[in-house]
Amino acid sequence: MIEKALRYELNKISELENKIFPTNAPEGQKPPYLVYITSKKTSKDLDGVTKDRECYVMLNVLCNSYSQMKYILKKIEDIVVNLPLRNIGEDRLYIQDIDITDISETYEEQLKLQRGIIAFTVYYKEE
Repeated sequence: MIEKALRYELNKISELENKIFPTNAPEGQKPPYLVYITSKKTSKDLDGVTKDRECYVMLNVLCNSYSQMKYILKKIEDIVVNLPLRNIGEDRLYIQDIDITDISETYEEQLKLQRGIIAFTVYYKEE
């Protein structure tokens, strides 16, 4: 659910449209593209499990050039920081808050690509 909603929002970045993949990109995928990993937790109160959820998300954008990676990473960051207090995706998932934990960059020697990383926790309510 959260992955689908995030993909919907990130597909608005023209350079990444239909080039967003869970865990790994297909072999031979031409950059730029985005891969992501998620790790979810449920919340409990005295009545048991609630509809409140949190999900750690790590977005990795891979590009041929450093300047392209910086440009797309900024577009991703702009979307992420504007997620809270609104509904996202086709299913209108309500995002309560986000907490960005890391924005970094590196060079992937094996792939010969620039990698930009944004890691954050998103807090949302699942219906």
